[in-house]
Amino acid sequence: MRNFYLLLASVAFSHQLSAQTVAPRPQPTDRLLLKIAPLTLFDPSTSAVLVGAEFRPMPRIGLELDYGFRFTPLRLFSWNTKKENMRYQKFKAEARYYFPRTEQKQWYIAAEGFYVPEEYDLGKGNFYRNGEFRAYERAHIEKTIEGGALKAGMMRRLGQRFWLDAALGLGFRRIETEYTTQNEHPGDYLYDAPEQNFLSKTPDPGVQRKVHPALALRLAYTLLKR
Repeated sequence: MRNFYLLLASVAFSHQLSAQTVAPRPQPTDRLLLKIAPLTLFDPSTSAVLVGAEFRPMPRIGLELDYGFRFTPLRLFSWNTKKENMRYQKFKAEARYYFPRTEQKQWYIAAEGFYVPEEYDLGKGNFYRNGEFRAYERAHIEKTIEGGALKAGMMRRLGQRFWLDAALGLGFRRIETEYTTQNEHPGDYLYDAPEQNFLSKTPDPGVQRKVHPALALRLAYTLLKR
């Protein structure tokens, strides 16, 4: 009987020791996530509700599509009050590579592309075309912004299915602007001085290329796990 108890004790000790050495169970993959970007609501030029979805065909790979539509009730600035009949949308696509995750964090690198078509009407204004200062009584503006960026980011768990998704990066953007004017004429520097805030001023006709600092902050909800 004594030997039997010793055998049971040995088995229990061996089981406890083996349990301590077992590798931790892999974390489940968040296969489909729904996202919203709250900061785009406060964009001073193109305030929008930006929503999206991320699909992960593999644990390390994420593919995301976002769509933003015009939303102005929370606009904090009046920089665009002279822009009439504003219409715009925001489209964004992103591919991600995730590093091995923990229970609370997921680090990743990403490449994104974006496209923002915008149009509106302006009253009296001016611009430079081919180095010549021009003025107009009214204009219809069509502007497109497109570009891309490389980013590094982290997803931080907020709850059982909720995440905070933040990223920083750098890229480029291309801005193409077209004017359709009424009563266009040579401008007078004294009487046709620009009136728009420099942060919301409509670019001159043509194409501009600029550095694009990428800042992203999203709230995510895991819809499906694998």
